[in-house]
Amino acid sequence: MRTHRSHLLIFIIIFFNCYAFSQNTGSPYSLNELGEINFHGNVSNITMGGVDSLIDSLEFNINNPSSLAKLQLTNYHVGTFYKSSSISNNLNTDKFNSANINYIAIGIPTKKFGFGFGVLPYSSVGFNLQTSDDYNSNSSLISRLFSAEGNINRVFFSLGMPLFKFFSVGGSLNYNFGKFSYEKFNQYENVNYGLYSNSSSEITGFNYIISSSLIIPLKNDLKASFIFNYHPSSKLNSYNVESLYTSTSSAINLETLGDFIDVDLSSSGLENTDLIISDRSIYSIGLEKKNKWFFGLQYEEKLSSSFENKFLIIDNISYRDSRVFSIGAHYIPDASSLTSYWKRVKYRFGIRNEEKSILLNNLPVNQFSLNLGLGLPLSGFSKANFGLEFGTIEDENKSLKENYFSIRLGLSLNDIWFIKRKFN
Repeated sequence: MRTHRSHLLIFIIIFFNCYAFSQNTGSPYSLNELGEINFHGNVSNITMGGVDSLIDSLEFNINNPSSLAKLQLTNYHVGTFYKSSSISNNLNTDKFNSANINYIAIGIPTKKFGFGFGVLPYSSVGFNLQTSDDYNSNSSLISRLFSAEGNINRVFFSLGMPLFKFFSVGGSLNYNFGKFSYEKFNQYENVNYGLYSNSSSEITGFNYIISSSLIIPLKNDLKASFIFNYHPSSKLNSYNVESLYTSTSSAINLETLGDFIDVDLSSSGLENTDLIISDRSIYSIGLEKKNKWFFGLQYEEKLSSSFENKFLIIDNISYRDSRVFSIGAHYIPDASSLTSYWKRVKYRFGIRNEEKSILLNNLPVNQFSLNLGLGLPLSGFSKANFGLEFGTIEDENKSLKENYFSIRLGLSLNDIWFIKRKFN
């Protein structure tokens, strides 16, 4: 039981320290719907481009709750990332860094089903923009500042169970909670006082995921897998507040303040608004040779063109339906090697191409990333997953471009629960 206790202790320590890291992204593209999505899956799946069609009996896939039906050992999950980005336009280049715990979770098998639960920082917003009179459509507006920060966190409970010999189903119930804060300052020509707005939205609500897995054994230790995940459209409640100031400067203090007013949002129906988590479907197929290699393809579609934030209306932001295409693979030189550790390592590769839902000045925004990873065996059935991601986000005219680099580390620790042991 000593190993079980040490794994559980590590898990508890990380759980209670999971919000010690900054979640702000620094990217203006984080205005995308509910912010920039921080969580795209386990490190082992992200390094294969986010492909979810690999079912591992030792590591359940948080994105695919039906994978819990095949789980054989209790599985502790921890994932972290560090991201370094640079954003450039025709005039300037800005750099920023962010780091965070990406997820913590635990999956537990029983004789008839598997279940799991955990917490993850789901999405984040964080940037500071400034434009001068040269870039404002309003000729009397000489300066504009707009900043935002905040995040949405998610607590989830998942269940997966076999329905037939080769077919499993699963589902996740998610509770989302968080807060976004926005600050705006507009300075007009020949006006001593500019208008300063401070607003925030507290967001809460549930959504759920339905998933299914079909795994068909083939000859020569081959098996084919087919995955379908469905995220139905759900509503989150946003409780909003707003205050307005007049000020002689964007740097607010007692000396620069003029008039102050709390806006009555209830009279305009904006005190409580709905934010929609868009309907999303994922189709994934894979072919695996046991303990040797895997190759998978995945297509995602999100119906986000109707997304609207009634409380936060930005003139040059609109939305379209989003699509993602991913390719992923892994290779193990010799899983049973006793002489070479590196022959037992799982080498991963992935490509992800996304048509993002955000339209900036009516221009489509696209993201492309290249992923590389290692699955490093640890003692017993545990492993450490290491990943690198190189990516680009840019609009169609390449007028605003973000280049980024991410380092990811995930721990997948395994133990046995609910089974009586003969030896400790």
